[in-house]
Amino acid sequence: MTTEPGSRSAQAPAEGLPADAVLLVELPFAEAELASLRPAVAAHADAAGLPADRVDALVFVAYELATNVVRHGGGEGRIRLWAGTDAVYCSVSDSGPGIPAGIDGQVRPEPGTPDSRGLWLVRTLADGMEIGTGDGGGTTVTATITHRR
Repeated sequence: MTTEPGSRSAQAPAEGLPADAVLLVELPFAEAELASLRPAVAAHADAAGLPADRVDALVFVAYELATNVVRHGGGEGRIRLWAGTDAVYCSVSDSGPGIPAGIDGQVRPEPGTPDSRGLWLVRTLADGMEIGTGDGGGTTVTATITHRR
């Protein structure tokens, strides 16, 4: 399912999101679509009323999560943006092997570490972040970007 900027779906909010959350967009992606995610996320965030500095944060968060999917999560995934009264929620999912234990973005990676920086950056910029991994693999990371920080 894809939607155009500014259009809204009547789909019920995802588990863990506020009851008033409205799906703004749902897009499948692979490496070839990474560059096009940035303007799509920005357009939907702007239409949802996020201030410009928070739009920038959401675009960075969405791109970082999508890049992680391409690198570590099987190469392709799905991004969903939801708008609530006071925040936009970015949910990125894949069907990869899951995030290894101990990699949750809680601790800043040591300088020079080649990986493990993405989730820490997302956690730093977002106002909230939840990670869910299914029993058979696959991961969903949902980041919250509020209207005000």
